Formats: sequence, structure tokens, C-alpha cells
Amino acid sequence: MKCPICKYGSTHTGYTSITLERDDATLVFKHVPAEICDNCGEEYVSEEVTGSLLERASRAASEGVRVDVREYRVA
Repeated sequence: MKCPICKYGSTHTGYTSITLERDDATLVFKHVPAEICDNCGEEYVSEEVTGSLLERASRAASEGVRVDVREYRVA
């Protein structure tokens, strides 16, 4: 797809790291599938992956996790 941010680059499939913070909890998810612009580097994560990340972060926060780094895996 054409990058909606820079308007010049095209995106390609790759991986990124996502950091989510909620209250006192900080979670880092590594190796998250994303579309990445080859011009500006902007990263786009699908709605499905975003929903999964938010659900996992919410569950971790409710379990009392304060700081954690996790490898993203498709459930």
C-alpha cells in the first residue's frame, strides 16, 4: 500500500516492537507483524494484531505485571 504519512513510500511486510503503558504497567511486545514504509519507516499494525496486543496487555496488567518484555506470537 502507499504510505498515507509520507505519500511517497510503499509498505512492505516486516516486524516491529510495540510498547504499551497502562497505569503502572509497561509491556513491550517484540517481533510484532507490521507493514513498514520503505521511505519514512512508519509502521502499520493490523486491527487484528492491535486487538490481540491490547487484550494481552490488559490481561497482564490485571495479573499485576509491572514491566515485561514478550515475544509476540499468534494465538
